[in-house]
Amino acid sequence: MGAAEVTAFLTALAVERGVSTSTSTQAQAQAQARAALLFLYGQVLRIELPWLSTRW
Repeated sequence: MGAAEVTAFLTALAVERGVSTSTSTQAQAQAQARAALLFLYGQVLRIELPWLSTRW
């Protein structure tokens, strides 16, 4: 997945699935998804996503 796909995935979580920053539990779920993507790309695939590290 590239930048567009990762952004679309996180947006889908926020909009379609109701995972937004409006409540603590939802914010934690979105942060966990973001952290998982950062780990997958950074540690497993060895692809840095600097735009994701600072954007969300």
